[in-house]
Amino acid sequence: MRRELLALLLTALLGCGRDHEGEGVSTKLRVQAKSGEVWGRDLANGLGLQPWELCTELGTSDCIEDAHRITLGGVDAAHLGIDEPVDDALVSAPIAVDRVAVSACGERFARDQHGTPVLFGPVLEEDSRKARQEVAENLVRRLLSRQPTHADVDDLLDLHAVLEPVSAKGALVRDWSVGACVVVATSTEALFY
Repeated sequence: MRRELLALLLTALLGCGRDHEGEGVSTKLRVQAKSGEVWGRDLANGLGLQPWELCTELGTSDCIEDAHRITLGGVDAAHLGIDEPVDDALVSAPIAVDRVAVSACGERFARDQHGTPVLFGPVLEEDSRKARQEVAENLVRRLLSRQPTHADVDDLLDLHAVLEPVSAKGALVRDWSVGACVVVATSTEALFY
C-alpha cells in the first residue's frame, strides 16, 4: 500500500499521467518504477553506450550492477541475501540516479567531443539555438523513445539561459549538454513506466 501511495503522490506532484491539455491526473495507478537494471539499459541504449560504461564507483564497481544495485531497486540473493526489492525507495535512490546519469551523460559528451559524435555533434560544431534545439530533440527521442513536444524542447533550451551566467568560461557547451541530458535521463518519464 505504501508503494502505491508513493506512486500516486509522485504522479500527482510530477505531472505523470496528465494529458497534453492538462485535464488532470489519472485515477488508476499505472506508474511503476523501473529497476536500476531496466533504467540503466534504457539509458545505455539511448546514449549509445554499453551498460557497464555508464558509471563506475572508485573506478572498479559498476554503479548499477554492484555499487547501487539495491538502492536502484535490484536484488542480490547470492551475496547479500536480498531476494526481493525493498518495499520503499531508499533515501539514497535519487543520489544514485543522479550519479549514474551525470556520469553517463558526461561520458557520452566526452566521446562525442573526441570521436565521432553520436548525440552532441550539433553543439560541438556551433553553439547556437538551432544546434541546441536539435540536441534537445534528439535527447527526448533517444532517452524517452518518443517525439519531443515544444514544451520539452523549450524547457531544455531554457536551461542554457540559467547556466550561462554561472558556467566557467568555455564550459557552457559541456554544462548545457550534460545538464540537458541529465534532466531528460532523470525525468519521471525515464524512471517510471
